[in-house]
Amino acid sequence: MTADRTPAEVPAKGSVASPAIERYLIVASVLHGTFGVPDIVVPIDVDLPLSARWRGLPFDSITAGLLDHFDRGVATKLAWVDDLHNPWRSVVLPLAHDSSTVRYSVLALASKDLASKYPRDHHWAQTLQAISRYHQNVALFWLSKDMRDILQDPTAVRSRDQARHILASALILYNRELLTAPAAQWRIHIQCAREIVQWNLQSASSALYANIADVFLFYEYYYTSVYLGLTTFDPIDQLQGDFPAHDNVTVFCDFIRIMHSVTRAEREKYTMQCSSQSIPIEFTLLDIEFAKAQMIQMSDTIKFRSVQARHDFECLVHMFYHATLIYTHRVLSDSTSPDDGIQHSLGMLLKHVLPLSCSAAVAQDLVWPLFITGTESRGNQQMQRTVEEAMKNVIRLTGNLDRYRVLSFLKTFWSLDLEPGTTWIQYARDKSFNFSFLVIL
Repeated sequence: MTADRTPAEVPAKGSVASPAIERYLIVASVLHGTFGVPDIVVPIDVDLPLSARWRGLPFDSITAGLLDHFDRGVATKLAWVDDLHNPWRSVVLPLAHDSSTVRYSVLALASKDLASKYPRDHHWAQTLQAISRYHQNVALFWLSKDMRDILQDPTAVRSRDQARHILASALILYNRELLTAPAAQWRIHIQCAREIVQWNLQSASSALYANIADVFLFYEYYYTSVYLGLTTFDPIDQLQGDFPAHDNVTVFCDFIRIMHSVTRAEREKYTMQCSSQSIPIEFTLLDIEFAKAQMIQMSDTIKFRSVQARHDFECLVHMFYHATLIYTHRVLSDSTSPDDGIQHSLGMLLKHVLPLSCSAAVAQDLVWPLFITGTESRGNQQMQRTVEEAMKNVIRLTGNLDRYRVLSFLKTFWSLDLEPGTTWIQYARDKSFNFSFLVIL
């Protein structure tokens, strides 16, 4: 374990080689405050229980208590599957032991999540918010130092480790900001993650994914970017999805890659860039069948905590399968009216959506199939009530994130008198200036 660093050890500022990363350092400092010594003092009346897991380690009771909350509470909601090898525990917590940058980011997220469990005017909510801001400031302070270090000497032995720590920290801080912050604050952390991923791709050898932590962190960045891209309507992205699949670390990666390719096809279609080499819809449908088969096979390797959790996960696989089928048909099919296939898939989604929204094992993964169900619910109030109830169940179990805005988008989409055949994609593109974009996670 590296020696713990304190905010008093102010690093000297050096030149930054990347203009994009320099912009990140400047913008983040404006949004969050100085990268210098934090001006928020941790309240002295906090008394979190010291978990036996952290005894003997050089952490005070507050730090150990927050790490324990991250372990027991936050990691459960962040993972695709909260099995016995949840990578938010098996990968991120060891990084938090080795890196102050990651550790302070974890503490910032854990305390922010814990604060959200109390009413806003409760003294514990205010205390934990102050702790979270303190740890966030310290995390940003050391994150900036790590970034400057690798840019000044990218060939240093520690550069790869530092890049890993920066990427982990950026993704953790993104999740922290997503709890309550405006989009401007959490987008900057995704931009930081993008710069580090690009740095890795440009400087890496064949050992880019030799470390399981790198596979996990890249996949977290990748699928987050794919979901963000659903409603940003940017020009064709340069996002790369050629990373190795790895059991529970890259759960649902085949479906996410298909979603990415379909989104790209939609952007090309809209900008009239389709070529004769465009992949026929039949090939994508075969890929979706393969993705489902792969996920069902992979479920045998996951160490579920209960028989019910396994059953719920298998139902979730079918939810992703049918949601991806509908999305693919809406983008690639020449027909503007729902065909029998879409109606069949919609029926299967409605069959599982309410039971799974109450499942602590999979509710955090339900937003995408739930969103697609909602987009097919125009003109049917019973379906709309089902989707709204399910989304509120997901929020109650796993937190808000951007989910109230997702629900608000759906309710507006349901209420408008639109031209027959108007899809949610067409509506979102036309109205994107009104709602920025959605995080369908």
